[in-house]
Amino acid sequence: MSRRVAGFSLVELMVTLAVMAVLAAAGTPFARDWIDSNRQMQARNLMWEAVSQARSLALRNPTQATTGAVSARLQRDDRALQVLRGDGTEVLWRGELPRNVLIKLTGAADFDDADALSDAADDLACVAFGNRGQRLPAASSCLSGASHQRLAIGLNNQDPLYVDLL
Repeated sequence: MSRRVAGFSLVELMVTLAVMAVLAAAGTPFARDWIDSNRQMQARNLMWEAVSQARSLALRNPTQATTGAVSARLQRDDRALQVLRGDGTEVLWRGELPRNVLIKLTGAADFDDADALSDAADDLACVAFGNRGQRLPAASSCLSGASHQRLAIGLNNQDPLYVDLL
């Protein structure tokens, strides 16, 4: 009388593990692109919030800045974003960008791809806003150029996303 033992053979387990390894290896690039896309979207949302906070502060005008004077500033130092009073004495909002994010000042034209964004020279350092909530391109504390109307946000090989400075 033969008795069959329930369970899986070693060969069946090895075949199953091999199939799972091939599927995991095939899915890794898609997962990496998805993660990069989410980090880039997080950076864009953080930039949008930072610009909104800076414009809101500028409209409140806590330093009583006159027309044409800096009422609020948005500064970037590596991964740190800060919104400061116009005189630079107090940080009123702070955020941290994900690693390896590129943020460039740009005009109305879009970048063709991620390589064009990384080759561009206009890294975001500072943007000044006046007491009407408008960007001051010629402010002495933040020279950003009159043609720069938007921020381009890129990460690795992702196409750039944009935030308007208005």
